[in-house]
This record gives sequence, structure tokens and C-alpha cells, in this order.
Amino acid sequence: MPGYHLVIDQSRNPGWNLAVEEALLDSVARGLRPGVVRLWINSRAVVIGRGLEPCLEVRCSEASRLGVPVYRRSSGGGAVYHDEGNLNITLVERVPGRIHVEEAYRRGTSLLLGALARLGVRAWVENLSDVVVDGWKVSGGAAHIRYGAYLYHATLLVDADLEVLHRVIRPRLDRVERGEVTPAKYRPRNLGDLAGVEMPDAISAILEEATERWGLEPTGLLPWEAGRRPVRHIILY
Repeated sequence: MPGYHLVIDQSRNPGWNLAVEEALLDSVARGLRPGVVRLWINSRAVVIGRGLEPCLEVRCSEASRLGVPVYRRSSGGGAVYHDEGNLNITLVERVPGRIHVEEAYRRGTSLLLGALARLGVRAWVENLSDVVVDGWKVSGGAAHIRYGAYLYHATLLVDADLEVLHRVIRPRLDRVERGEVTPAKYRPRNLGDLAGVEMPDAISAILEEATERWGLEPTGLLPWEAGRRPVRHIILY
């Protein structure tokens, strides 16, 4: 199977999109696909890591008041705000045996750094998976490791509603005080504000970078992937 598959789904449904992530990882781990690059966008939601207490990093009452649902994903990590100004990027690759999470992060953030460089944006990585520009976080990532494959997915803030983000996400400043993470982790900002990047620019740069690295073959979902039931999610009222 030459090249990597490019999967772009027009759905904005967070439950569906999270289910597709799990299905793609299954497919790659079972050898039904080569590597996968996926671009997707959710409607307004908060997505938390698989082991996170919902209200630890989410202002649950405010999310409920604003009608922002909270979903749980299969990967680890903290709480992330999604809306249509936030682009999600997924990389799924086959690996021999089991990959260390640090290496999964390195491969995923490398794709983002290369794409941003194409846009003339100098960026770097802090806290293993945060992509930072001028001291501001523009992307955060998480990984799901499985024997034979891994999935890395990340946000890219392009033109997200940061007012709502700040109202629903509870920053863990205690982690900064203890030196566990750098301050950039809780300093999100849009690429549009920092560098004038718009959504079509971001999408084109990622596709160009991924095509140069692996070659991309546009595909749809496989029949069993398309029939996968949405993952169980949490909606807080």
C-alpha cells in the first residue's frame, strides 16, 4: 500500500469524530491501512483525556450554562476546547512492537513544526507535546499507543473563540508553580492573531508537509470504520 492515506471527514460531530479516531487506529494496527493523516473539525465542545476527572480542568457549571458538551477521548492528556476555528490533525503510523510516547509526540509535533515553517512561523515544542509561538501555545497534542501502531492527534488554534475557551477551561496553574510544565501550557493564542494565518493556509501547509514526507492517497472510511458506533461520551448539564 503506497503512501499514507489522507482521511478528511466533513462531520462536525465530536462523538463521531472521536469514534473515527479509534477506528483508524484499529485499522492501522491490524494492517488494513498504511499510515493515516486526518484533518477534522469539531463543533463547540470540550474534549478530555481518558483518565481525567471532568471537572478538574473544566469549569463544568460554566460549560453547562454555555451549552458546551464535554467528551472523553481514548488518548491521555488534559482538557482541550474545540470549535470551528480549531483544526485537528491526526497521525496514525504502524510501528514494530510498542513505541514510547515521547517518540510518538516527537513524530507528531515534527509534522506541525514543518507545516508552520512553510507558513513562515517559527515554533518550538514545550512540555513534550505543546507547540509554542512567541511564548504562546498554538497546539496541544495527545497520544494513544497500541502494540503495532500509535495515534497522535493535536489541536491547532487558528481562529478559535478564546473567550469561551477561557471560560470553560480551568488552567492547572499549580502545575506551573511546581515546575511540572512551562507557563505556555496555559497561554493559548490563535495563529491568526500571531501570524495572520487563516484556516485554508493551515490546511494547505499541513497537506504539503505530509505529502512531501509520505505521499498522500485520499481515501474514505472503510466500511467497518464507517459503521462504528460513536464512543461513549459525557455530556454535563
